[in-house]
Amino acid sequence: MYYGWIDSYYSHRSSVQAAHSASDANNAARRAENALARLEDALDRQALIIRTLLTACEKAGIFNEDQFRELVTEVDLSDGRLDGKYKPQQGPQGCPNCGKTNGKRAMKCMYCGAVLEPRDIM
Repeated sequence: MYYGWIDSYYSHRSSVQAAHSASDANNAARRAENALARLEDALDRQALIIRTLLTACEKAGIFNEDQFRELVTEVDLSDGRLDGKYKPQQGPQGCPNCGKTNGKRAMKCMYCGAVLEPRDIM
């Protein structure tokens, strides 16, 4: 008896699955490219805002670019590393009402419901 049709069935099924996988990969790549473009746009806008603020501060005599660079270095070192990044280490926070420990992103105590003290703006 001829069972060759089984081989062609599984071969066709494998090619359909491969086509779906390729399509999924293309969609994922497209989404990643779009996300990257949005991030680049946001970064460009932030650079414009920072440059505008620096220029305004220079014109107002608040500080000049060299003083600004010194301040950037000081803030950079505040997290313990001179690496061009600001990443303060935040751990769990204690509730001022009941004293129990909550997660670092919590806004209200998960035990008593008290509002936790706001964290640093950044």
